[in-house]
Amino acid sequence: MDAFSLVNSGLSHDLVMELTIYDEDDDGLSAVAFDWLTEGVAKAAIGGELSRLQDGLRVSVDGLLRVRDSIPKQRGGGLWGSISVSPLGTFDVLYNPYVEEARPWLKSRLVEKPESADVKIGKFAGDGEISNSVIRLSASFDEELPNYVKLVYQVDEAVLADSDTARNEHSRLLSTVRWACGRHNVVFGHFSYAHSGGRTELESYLRGPVRVPSRNTPNWREQLRGYSWLTVVSGDIVRRLGGVDTLRESGAFSSISEFPNGSSLLQATPWFHEYRDERVGAVHRALRAMLIEGEFRRPAPAPGRPSTHMVLFDEAGSPGGPGE
Repeated sequence: MDAFSLVNSGLSHDLVMELTIYDEDDDGLSAVAFDWLTEGVAKAAIGGELSRLQDGLRVSVDGLLRVRDSIPKQRGGGLWGSISVSPLGTFDVLYNPYVEEARPWLKSRLVEKPESADVKIGKFAGDGEISNSVIRLSASFDEELPNYVKLVYQVDEAVLADSDTARNEHSRLLSTVRWACGRHNVVFGHFSYAHSGGRTELESYLRGPVRVPSRNTPNWREQLRGYSWLTVVSGDIVRRLGGVDTLRESGAFSSISEFPNGSSLLQATPWFHEYRDERVGAVHRALRAMLIEGEFRRPAPAPGRPSTHMVLFDEAGSPGGPGE
């Protein structure tokens, strides 16, 4: 167990699966984002969440807090839902973001390629107040990357580890990711802690320009921004690594899923909590020839920060690890 794990024992952190979509058509990118925030959310709702959303529409252009003060308290097994777009305005919908009144508004905002748009579905607390979300999907655009949209699936680390929720949450995550990869032109994907700016685990521990996602994103044909428990690599990268058969023969991955655009989803272990130590080293060895390179920085342990176990360091703080 590394120093971060010791300091943060018992804490849970947000994890994100980020899928990078490439398309030279602006309308195509907006359509992908809309699909993700509607059909993608429905795909993620394998627990029947959409059918449990409360009836009745509550809308506010002033934001969720203003709505909270004006709605009746909800009890029982119902769920709340919301749609938010930033910075072009807020259209929070309680309790069901899938009513017909919401979809045209969302589609019109996505045409403008906002910084971010997200859908959340969550539970009501025992007192009727809004509680934590159980589904969190978002789409983000970057003016520096006009041909890309990034789709994000966010999940609490604890639900992937808890014996009562792990099986359902792994199934929800993996089925949604595979659905998106089979439907859209996903050219890269990573599963990382929720770092600032959407950095991969690797980018978050590098110094200088090489750690900037917007700099690395367009290079998906030649380099990988990182490696992780779940990594989507483009067909160009797969070929440079010797092909799918070579990746399978490496023994680094428990499963490899191939998609129509040539990309592959590489899954290191069946369960996220198994992605530790030698399993991380095996993935690194299989992909290192195509990874971005730079000077590593090993941050000092601090309360509230996630573990560094998904990136390898040697004794000098540069890339390395088991079997290097």
